[in-house]
Amino acid sequence: MRKINIYISFFVITFQFISIFVNAQLDAPNLTFSVPGSICSQYYSFFCIDGATGYEVNFSTYSDFSDDVQIFETEVCNFHFPTLYFNTDYYFRIRAYNETDTSEWSNVQSFTTYSYSNVNTDILGNGNFSAIETSLPCATVCWWETDTVNTFDSPFLHRDTTYDEHEIIFNAPFYFCTNYYVRVKSVTLIDTTPNWSYTSWNYIEIPCAVSLISPNDITFSSSFTELEIERFPQPLRYVFQLDTTTDFTNPREYEIEDTDESDQVSVEDLYFETTHYWRVRAINSIDTSQWSSVFSFGMGTVHPMYPVDGEITNTNTSLSIADIGNIIGYLFEYDTVPDFNSAAFVEINSPTSAIQLNSLDYEQTYYWRARVYHSLDTSMYTATRSFSTIACPELISPANESTGLKLKERLESEYQPGVSLYEYQMSENPEFPNGETTEISHTGFEENVQTDLLKFNTEYHWRARYINDNDTSVWSEVFAFSTIDVPVLILPANSASEVEFTQLMLQWQSIQYVDTYSLWVSTSSDFTEYDEYIQPSYGSIIYLVDLLPSTTYYWKVKATSAIDESDWSETWSFTTKNVSNINLENQIEMQVFPNPSSHNYTVKLELPSYNNAEIKIAGLNGHLKDVIPVTSETTVIATKGWKAGVYVCNLFIDGQLVKAEKLVFE
Repeated sequence: MRKINIYISFFVITFQFISIFVNAQLDAPNLTFSVPGSICSQYYSFFCIDGATGYEVNFSTYSDFSDDVQIFETEVCNFHFPTLYFNTDYYFRIRAYNETDTSEWSNVQSFTTYSYSNVNTDILGNGNFSAIETSLPCATVCWWETDTVNTFDSPFLHRDTTYDEHEIIFNAPFYFCTNYYVRVKSVTLIDTTPNWSYTSWNYIEIPCAVSLISPNDITFSSSFTELEIERFPQPLRYVFQLDTTTDFTNPREYEIEDTDESDQVSVEDLYFETTHYWRVRAINSIDTSQWSSVFSFGMGTVHPMYPVDGEITNTNTSLSIADIGNIIGYLFEYDTVPDFNSAAFVEINSPTSAIQLNSLDYEQTYYWRARVYHSLDTSMYTATRSFSTIACPELISPANESTGLKLKERLESEYQPGVSLYEYQMSENPEFPNGETTEISHTGFEENVQTDLLKFNTEYHWRARYINDNDTSVWSEVFAFSTIDVPVLILPANSASEVEFTQLMLQWQSIQYVDTYSLWVSTSSDFTEYDEYIQPSYGSIIYLVDLLPSTTYYWKVKATSAIDESDWSETWSFTTKNVSNINLENQIEMQVFPNPSSHNYTVKLELPSYNNAEIKIAGLNGHLKDVIPVTSETTVIATKGWKAGVYVCNLFIDGQLVKAEKLVFE
């Protein structure tokens, strides 16, 4: 501590006060961190002191710093020790300073350096070579000893010296089931370790046996597998033994050569329904390992796949079992009896796990089983399964009890692979007697077959059966359908009123495969008199013109095909409009004579003009019979070719009906 003189004068006292304030006493550092015993580049840090510009370090092998003191300074709050001696007690202290003050010394910290250097063997293993390194970076020379005993006095003792790199290469091969110990002494620029490094953890442990990975406790469905091990890092020869007994009395042997880096071998031709055991040992140029632990795996039974037991199939079906790897062949057997001893017995040797059966008998139960084989063994049979073939077709179209069907229909039954011919019978008699039954068919390349032309309003019965290359099924159940009975009328709606009489469209349902339609039109519901129209098959519409106004007409239709004629449709009616010109009608007088008549009629008229007047003669059914222009006061109606009956004489002026008279022709 600097000494401060005290003066009496005020100026001196004031200056003294300011000086004390500026040059206040620095705190001494407090050393709290311990120091390990390494001799190389030892690093130490401490808490900084406020106001300090630097630190002085005393470093000595004497606790009172009376001798052998090294002094160095640092401007930061840490420093590195120089290279130290092994197995030596060291003391150090620190004080802070600035331009005007120096603190007291800190507390004294001490530590003792190690008497040995450490060795890192974490990366050691039974490889082609192993590196052993020391963690002492300031060493310039390392003396190494390795041995199979930690007393380092066996015939296998090996010594080595390294410079600067601080590691040695420990070469294979090794003895199995052996510990290799290593120790080191290190030399620095100032000292040599008095003791060897510790050996309690510094050793290489060479396992006694190989570690197995797989397979273990597995049942395979293949006669092929791979045996996998955990390799030692060094190149070794590995010998595998595989047997069906735990004492390996008759093993099969496999090897991995020391030039091969694989960790597995492939084995094949495993015995079916058998447990296999395997083990491994390693061999190098100086030693052979113990046998590994024993792993086991099984070769399972053969499992059937399709068809499932009791399934109903078509006569073309396949038999399959679970695929088995690495075998020579699959043996399939099937028969119509479960003992496989009938005349129908068949055995098939297949290179694949599935076979195709074709043209089996219909409605037959079959039994089947399979087994597999390779060069060393043949498996047991699978469990026996059965399947039954279909008995007959399922009918699809037309649906049973269908009505109103066309005059030609397509018959369709369920498609089944392997059917070469689909055969159908159709008859009006559900017993299908000879002479009254139609037979039609189609091949397996078609979906259905069309019937010949059918009759109207008739119920037909039909059935089907399958035919393959070896067998014919029984007939299916019988379906029935009925054909259309009569045409259905559409327009005008029944009992329609106020319909147009100058031109009217009649429409009815179009029916396929007919030749003609017959249409009757009459003004009487019993059709005592009627007009008949014949329409071709493509026409289901007809136009009527010049009908009587205010008249009810009746009409019906029937269809005719090449082989049959339908009944008449329902009778519908319609009533035409009343569009007479009342004023004009009252002004015009029309006389027809003689009436009744058996020859011609004379019509007498008085009209202002005879330019646009005409007489239209129609039957009571509305059919237009004749059109006669009116050019003078009298007009003759010729009746040549008329049939006896009642007709209507209609007077039209400018296209408008103005007068109508009934004509009776005898």
